[in-house]
Amino acid sequence: MNESEETRVHHKNIAVFGGGPMGVHLAVSLAERADRLFLWYSDKKKADRLQKDRSAELLEEFVPLANNIIVTNDFDFLSQGSWVIVIAVPSRQMENVIDRLSSYLSEQEEHTIISFTKGLVSTSTRKKTNAITFSDYVIKVREMKESLNMEYVAVAGPNLLSEMAKGKHSFFSIASTGERASEVMEDLFFGPRNHIKTFEDIRTLELFGVMKNPIAIACGLVNGIPECGSNFEGELISLGFSEILTLLNILELPVKPAMEFGLADLITTATSRSSRNRAYGQRFIRKLISGEDSPNLLERIELFLNPKEFIQKEVSQSETHVEGAYALSTILDLAEEKKVELPLFTTLFEVLTRKVSPTEMVRFVSKSTSDDIRNISRTARKRFGLSLASGKEFQQALRRRVLRHVHSQPGLTDRILKQSGLQIKSLEKRYSEAVETGAGTDLMLLPKEIDLWKEAELAYENGKSRNLDRLVEFYVSEIADEYSPLFRESLIHLVAPARFAIGGFKPGGGLPKIGGNIKEIKALASRYDILYTPTHRSHLDSIEVAFGLRWLGLPVPRYAADKKVMGTPGLARILKALGAYMVDRKRNRNLLYLECLTQYSTMMLEAGIPTLVYPEGTRSRTGGIIPIKTGILSTSVDAFKHTGSEVIVVPIVLSYENVPEDVEFAGKDTHLSFKDFLFKRTEVYMDLCEPIPVSRYIQEDDPTLSISMEISRAWQAHHKILPNHIVAKFLMEAGGEISYSDLSKMIEEMILTRKGNYLTEDVPEILDRGIKVLISRKFIKKENGQIQALEPELLQYYGNMVPDPT
Repeated sequence: MNESEETRVHHKNIAVFGGGPMGVHLAVSLAERADRLFLWYSDKKKADRLQKDRSAELLEEFVPLANNIIVTNDFDFLSQGSWVIVIAVPSRQMENVIDRLSSYLSEQEEHTIISFTKGLVSTSTRKKTNAITFSDYVIKVREMKESLNMEYVAVAGPNLLSEMAKGKHSFFSIASTGERASEVMEDLFFGPRNHIKTFEDIRTLELFGVMKNPIAIACGLVNGIPECGSNFEGELISLGFSEILTLLNILELPVKPAMEFGLADLITTATSRSSRNRAYGQRFIRKLISGEDSPNLLERIELFLNPKEFIQKEVSQSETHVEGAYALSTILDLAEEKKVELPLFTTLFEVLTRKVSPTEMVRFVSKSTSDDIRNISRTARKRFGLSLASGKEFQQALRRRVLRHVHSQPGLTDRILKQSGLQIKSLEKRYSEAVETGAGTDLMLLPKEIDLWKEAELAYENGKSRNLDRLVEFYVSEIADEYSPLFRESLIHLVAPARFAIGGFKPGGGLPKIGGNIKEIKALASRYDILYTPTHRSHLDSIEVAFGLRWLGLPVPRYAADKKVMGTPGLARILKALGAYMVDRKRNRNLLYLECLTQYSTMMLEAGIPTLVYPEGTRSRTGGIIPIKTGILSTSVDAFKHTGSEVIVVPIVLSYENVPEDVEFAGKDTHLSFKDFLFKRTEVYMDLCEPIPVSRYIQEDDPTLSISMEISRAWQAHHKILPNHIVAKFLMEAGGEISYSDLSKMIEEMILTRKGNYLTEDVPEILDRGIKVLISRKFIKKENGQIQALEPELLQYYGNMVPDPT
């Protein structure tokens, strides 16, 4: 321990007010600095439960509470001793908390309040007390209680919880009503990655900390408008910063401190993905465009009579505290009282209360009066090109596009032709294998492909001819579907009853069980091009998705089908008529083939055709989620860049109770029959994740990588955790044998400490159902209260389906 750590003060009493993620983080971090630490929740039931469970949720994980942390909903504990009080409550609770604190704190002791809460006092309180900021209000309360020795320190800075909790460098700007409070703050949060800078004017610091948040909402809002990029957001931030300085000048507050600490704080809050205020703006514009948030009659009346209350009510329904929306009306009331105009803040208020379109924000920032801007929030809608996306004309257009793209890339044609020898050797080996296995499609197509490569190689070597036309024509013809809407609809109506009957006429027998963001996706699908990105577990995946989407009334996509599935020419023709396009994963090093496949998917999206791709590239043979391959996913970005039309990526998670190919993946049986696919399928769950607009990431250095990371996060969060997966996981972690009682305890602990999309959180039900499924498959046996593994490879496969904690 170094000298600075040895001199840090150990406090007898610390209290953290606020049971949200920030309050939990502060309590857990500061517990070692106190004899006892009280964590105060406004919700008594939640406080009582946490005090009993001894763990709290923090950033989608559960963290244990130290023994000296006491969770409470009372204030009585404050009546004895000297207190350091750290506040991280929503701003709307702040005045009440200050009032209650002042009435309980001992007047014979010294007290320090450290506030992470950013906000202004309510308009009614300002008129009664002439206070503007919370520090003003604390001083007023202290004046009324002359003997109360209480100092207040305000903390500003972006304070991004996601970074603080991970121990990343954090920068705090503080100002206080007394020197002692600043010293307590600096000592309490001392650390190699905590950087604290002290300023003199507490009101400037507080006001800036409040006004940055609505600007972050505005940045999130315009981020959802395709025509607005980083340049636009930069101009918006500049205008917002100017309006903050205007109000500071009117209030005769020093602006120099704001210039020193405020700009970095504003930029980070307005542009970071971790910013709750920015995220709120993004959700608002997405729901507005989709039509999901259309106010009902009562809400329209409320909007007309009391728009300020409507905003606060709407924000209160959000999962996270969005201080910018709460503070907006108070900021405008203060500006009106001081007779100063804040046009950016006013425009944002009118957008949030549905008085004007979000395009008014664009008009204001760009200072444009063009009528073209009026329709930005509804531009780039879906184009309907169904008639173009199949048949010979589409294939001809695709061939021209592939050749144009290949020839426009310096050196690419030569690289492809230099591969000829390797391609021929690989194809001849595959043909020999096809002869042995009787793979009908390969036997029919491979000889022609080999001849075409030999022809191209000979022409290149003799005359340096770079003609790829015939090879491209071959690949395009092989890949392209022959979609027939009538055939697909007829087959769905024919097959659905058969699936239901085979499923024992039980719910879920004919369809997957569907959940997730259904309403929002249905609204977006009617306006924009859709790219579905499911997890890949089985050859049944495309069928499950097709039936599920058809049942919901969502557009059924064209989808990739492995060449292995199209095992015979006849089956290939049927699947292509259903909208499947052929993918040969054995050609993963064939540059020309990959170019044809990528351009095909891109053109489908550009034509407005809903498309399905598997970002994992292949079926998961481990049971877990495979890292995404971004190649085919880049088609969504290319389609957006070529047309300017929005593309909505919809991640889908498919969760199988029993995967038909599980024995194949465990290396036990590679010859699956049609019967296996029909009868081994039991419950299947399909969850639609939060939609991802491509325009949100188009300005980033690598948009495809950013989208792939969002898809992975969505898969992890929405993956349905089934009982047999949980039982298999813990059985294998225990070495293949475990007692029933120990298994029950492990499951109970998992449910309490780990957040996830559980099918059920009832421990007895998980045990009963999970064991029953595994016994029915003869994967385990249960004797004398002990559970033993019979098929460890298969149990490991299903245990891997439980996603890792995020």
